[in-house]
Amino acid sequence: MESFIEKIRRKINIFPQRQEGQSGEEYAKQRIFLGVKYGVFLLTAFAILRGVLVTAGAGIMASNSVDGRKLPIYCVETQEKKIALSFDAAWGNEDTPKILEILKKHNIHVTFFMTGGWVLG
Repeated sequence: MESFIEKIRRKINIFPQRQEGQSGEEYAKQRIFLGVKYGVFLLTAFAILRGVLVTAGAGIMASNSVDGRKLPIYCVETQEKKIALSFDAAWGNEDTPKILEILKKHNIHVTFFMTGGWVLG
């Protein structure tokens, strides 16, 4: 009974059978040439595939805008144990001196975002 691999090998038939009257040396050269040809083809195909896979993510760019509107960046992947602390003081500045005092006391760096009238004023 013929093995499964033998059946597939026979159907694929990459290397032709030795022709009648063909010397063993000629047949060996023919097989080597075909092997090199198929090997170069496979290496080229793998190189192209690898290039596509490597450069597929190169066009991805981080952005802070959606539909032309600028949005704040609120999450960044990092190995550092840090957080980003920001304040939006659009409602008023009554608590700002107390907030600044607490931040200074604990040596905490923050970002204040100015909005609306604060930017214009």
